Amino acid sequence: MKIKYLILIALLVQSLSINAQQDDKWENWKPLIGNWKGEGIGIPGEGTGSFSFTFDLDQKILVRKSNYDYLGDKMYTTFSDMMIIYLVDGTPSRAIFFNHEGFSRTYSISYSGKTITLITEKIPLTPVFKLTYTLIDDSTVTLKYEIARDSENFTTYSEEFGKKE
Repeated sequence: MKIKYLILIALLVQSLSINAQQDDKWENWKPLIGNWKGEGIGIPGEGTGSFSFTFDLDQKILVRKSNYDYLGDKMYTTFSDMMIIYLVDGTPSRAIFFNHEGFSRTYSISYSGKTITLITEKIPLTPVFKLTYTLIDDSTVTLKYEIARDSENFTTYSEEFGKKE
């Protein structure tokens, strides 16, 4: 009888440990979960909008959606996109991006302190895109969007500032 209880306890502890490990996989992203209001400036002009991060599929993916309106050089532009961050070998290390213009890109993800960097792979004759999220505090994040036409020397396309709602 004692053996059955020991086995039951061991299985329970293992189950709790696995759930804790799954939660830890998203540790770098958890401060970004929720709805954000943002504003930015860059090549498209000055912009305002919103973005959100939500888990889906039992926390197997993280979905980011954004909508921004830009005014630049007397031209008004609306931009919307969606990104799905997903696990590879149990780590959120890849993402796929889609926008309203029909573009899609895949990103590799790296982490350093409170900074998350997403960068596209190098493909001949194609620019490399880099997104850098930096968490300033629990309710403030910056996003820098950069492009390298030569795959190495990045130029800032836009910089955004977000406040959690």
